Order: sequence, then structure tokens, then C-alpha cells
Amino acid sequence: MMIRTRNPYFRLVDDLLSDAFGNGGQFEARGFGLALDVEENQDAYIVRANLPGVPLDDISVNIHEDVLTIGGETVSEARGEDSRMLIRERRSGKFSRSLRFPTVVNGEAVEANFEDGVLSITLPKAEHVKPRQIPVTVSASAN
Repeated sequence: MMIRTRNPYFRLVDDLLSDAFGNGGQFEARGFGLALDVEENQDAYIVRANLPGVPLDDISVNIHEDVLTIGGETVSEARGEDSRMLIRERRSGKFSRSLRFPTVVNGEAVEANFEDGVLSITLPKAEHVKPRQIPVTVSASAN
């Protein structure tokens, strides 16, 4: 018989790190983090998260005061009464992750797309924080 469980010492380390650095990136029900890629360019931030097997209806994306919150829920599959679980590594339960951006974003123009299990969120930077070229003119008295 083969039964594989998560080492309890890993959970202890996760809990210690969570206490030290805050709980912003933890799945609430199981204590595991939602892995994200965050990219920045001149015009926007792009956030990507792998959410395989999560139905679109179970995903929420919110922005409030430059804080993006991604949340959702996965459910474990029902199994027959005549079976028993030998290995359980797929996680289930509610999850949430919040990010605060270093510059102001245009909350009205945020776009989210979910394709092939990947959630992509584009958060345009507010116009007043984008770098812009300042034209230099020559004054008439410089001649």
C-alpha cells in the first residue's frame, strides 16, 4: 500500500513564513500560495496565474484602491464508497491573493482574460504616472 502525504515540517515552515511576511499570498483553506507572474511595461502591469481545472464561474477578480485581488474555489471530486484515496496532492478549497501596485493603475480599464486554464489580467497605468517626453523649446531671447 502506498500513501503519500505532505511532510508536516513543510507546513510548519509555510506557517512561519506566513506569520513573518503576512498572509497576502496564501490560499485560505489549505495554506498554499497562488503562483503569479507579474510583468511591467511602460503602459501597464500584466498578471498571469495558472488556474487549471477552475471553472470560470468560480474565479473572481477585483480591484480597489490599486489592490488587485484574485480569488476562487476548487472543489474535490466525489469518489465512490468502494474506493480509497492512496495519493492526494491536488488541492481544493477557497483561495485568494492580493497585490498592491507601486504606481496608480486605471481601475476603469482593467481587463481579465481566461484561456486554457491561464488567467491574464492587464492593468493599465494611470496616464499621469506614465513617463512622457517633455519637448524643449528655444525662447526668443536666446538669439
